[in-house]
Formats: sequence, C-alpha cells, structure tokens
Amino acid sequence: MLKLLESADVLVHNFRSGTLEKWGLGYDDVLQSLFPELVLCHVTGFGADGPLGGHPGYDAVVQAMTGLMSINGDPRNGPVRMGTPVVDIGTGLIACNAILAALIERGRSGLGQKIEVPLYDCAISMLHPQAANALMSGNIPVATGNGHPNIVPYDMFETRTGKIYLAVGNNGQFAKLCAVLMRPDIAADDRFVDNAARIAHRAELREVLAKCLAELEAETLEDMLLNAGVPAGVVRNVSEALAHPHTIYRNMVVEMGKYSGTGIPAVFDRTPGSIRRAPPRFGQDSRKILLESGYSEAQISQMEEHAIVFGAGEVDSGQL
Repeated sequence: MLKLLESADVLVHNFRSGTLEKWGLGYDDVLQSLFPELVLCHVTGFGADGPLGGHPGYDAVVQAMTGLMSINGDPRNGPVRMGTPVVDIGTGLIACNAILAALIERGRSGLGQKIEVPLYDCAISMLHPQAANALMSGNIPVATGNGHPNIVPYDMFETRTGKIYLAVGNNGQFAKLCAVLMRPDIAADDRFVDNAARIAHRAELREVLAKCLAELEAETLEDMLLNAGVPAGVVRNVSEALAHPHTIYRNMVVEMGKYSGTGIPAVFDRTPGSIRRAPPRFGQDSRKILLESGYSEAQISQMEEHAIVFGAGEVDSGQL
C-alpha cells in the first residue's frame, strides 16, 4: 500500500473508523508525514465520533434513522424505503465533490488533507425541502405520496392510457396547463389563482384535474404539455425509460460485447468522455498496476501465492 501511495493523489476507503490505524496506515500518525500531498477520503456510516460514531452504516438503515423513509411513499402505508440507494449514491457524489475541492486547495497550499464523509450526515443534508420546512415551522413533515409538500399541482395523475406526472412550478405554467386542457376557467378560479391558494385547496384541484385528464392519452399529453412549456412526463418503467428514443439519442445506454450499461451524464464540450472499456473484474488490473509501480513478475507471483493480491492475472475487459 505504501508503495502504491508514492504515486497517488487520493486514497478513498470505507473501512470502519480505526481500521487503517490498526494496520499501521493511519493518516495522522503515518500517511500525513509520509505523503503530505495525499488527499484521504474516508466514507463512514456515522463519522468517527459522536453518539453513533464508529458504528457501521448501510443505506436503508440510514434512510430509516434520518427520516428519509418517513417522508417517502403513500401516507396511508407508513414509511417506505426509497427504491434506489439514494444515501449511498448521494454520499458518493458528495465525497467526489469534497475530493475535488481538496485537490483544488492543494494546488494553492501544496498540502493534502483528510476528509470524512458519513452516510448519516449526507442523508440529513438531502432532506429537502422537509428539513427546512420542519426547522422553520416546527411541524413534523409527513409522506405526501407522489405530491410535492410545497407546490401544487406537482403530482401523478391517471390518463386513459397510463399515468402522467405534472410538475407545475409557477402560475404561468399552471395557466398553460389549463390552456392545453382547454379549461382556462380553472386558472381563473379564486381557489386556484396562486400556489398558496392551490395548496389550501389541494384536494379540490386534484379532483378537477383528474376529471380533465382521465380521457386523454398520456403520450400525446406529454408532448403537448412539454411543447407548451409545462413540465410533465409519462410514468415509465425502467425498461421503457432505457429504450426511450431520447435515452438512446443522449448515448445513455452503452453496449460493449456482452456488457450493457448506462452512459456518461456529464457532456464535456472540449474534452468529451466516452465508455472505452467494460467494468473490470475484481483484481483484473492488479498485475498491470503492480508492474507500473516497480514490482517484478516474481514478486507479484509471490504476493498471489501468499494471498496478498487476488486475481492479478490479465482478463479480457470484454469478458464477463
């Protein structure tokens, strides 16, 4: 590890707090002095200290503990785990941003630093807008199903051919929605004249819109509303979304040999990225990395023999 760190900018790990110290690789007492430019990012469950410090954390458990489950799902059914591991994914993105910020700062100071990114802290930061609502009002946020707690209409509706989601964020968009539905009188109704009124009369407005949408076709309505400047979308399953023409056009599905996966969502103008290889197998590149780090074939074979390195043999990246 110390040999590999000689040429490394960043070390990321998610072992429990104290593990690197137990191995003689602690940042404060070893790594910082050996590699003063190294940025170390430690992803933890709850942080190293505090009432829950040092405990292991998992996405679903942290969702439960931070209130994320309590604001998800149908209010009649109680708390529901979010379908994607939003805490894991969000923590990864926050960790990436933190690492990049530390590298920029290193360019000014010449020094690396240690970063701690706990799942728990990240989950709390993602409670939007519910945390602000609770802190400012003193009220306990509750699940609102598919509806937005602060904006109306921002909800899912049934059409003749499937479900559609309306995300009407302002009065102008609401007027356009009513125009597309050929019901301008709805926008003029005192009960629905602005967002505050629409929140106060949420149930009545939902009933009115549900009747208007019930006999329309979801795909046609999506096209009409988007062209009119109203955020709206057909509710699709994952396979339908992956096969959608826009997904294909945006190169968000990549196929390479037997591998299929999603593409790169950030489009760089001057230095565009691309998927050039399938995800490697565990240990697929170990031998290559060790050779680049100055180890001999004999030394690598000895490490394999003693189970220090696993699966270091070269594997075709197209094989799965």
